Amino acid sequence: MTELADRINVLRDEVLDTVEQGDRDLPGAEVFEAVVRQLAALGDSSGHAGIDLTLHDAIARRLAWGDTEEAVLGDADRVFERLVKAVQRALRDPDDQIAVLETASDVLTAAARIVALSAVGRAGRDRSARLREELAQRRLREALTEQQTTLARLEQELKDSGL
Repeated sequence: MTELADRINVLRDEVLDTVEQGDRDLPGAEVFEAVVRQLAALGDSSGHAGIDLTLHDAIARRLAWGDTEEAVLGDADRVFERLVKAVQRALRDPDDQIAVLETASDVLTAAARIVALSAVGRAGRDRSARLREELAQRRLREALTEQQTTLARLEQELKDSGL
């Protein structure tokens, strides 16, 4: 299947729309490259590449640099759509087409899973931060109330002492 991976890699510029985007920071390139890696791995003795840590790292990096989950998934979807069109045009053998499209759908699913896990993790961190902030605000209110009580008591003691 390395031959199939090489044939798909030739479609890189078309699938990633380099004419429109230019060669730098191609949106969805991590998805396309993961498809090519998975296709190359189909020929390995294991038959399956397993978890693609490179894809995970690339998506995590995009999210860390401020891309939204929607943008990452949208780019992956556009790459998949262009890949489907390019494969239908470039590959004549239906078995090759099926292999590429199955692999691409597996990669797209993995990308969606990575984004979803990241979003769930971020939501948990956001909730924890909000709870910490609420706790800090409550402690501040309690401290202010205690200070007001202490000031009122001290003012009363001053009045009682006649100073």
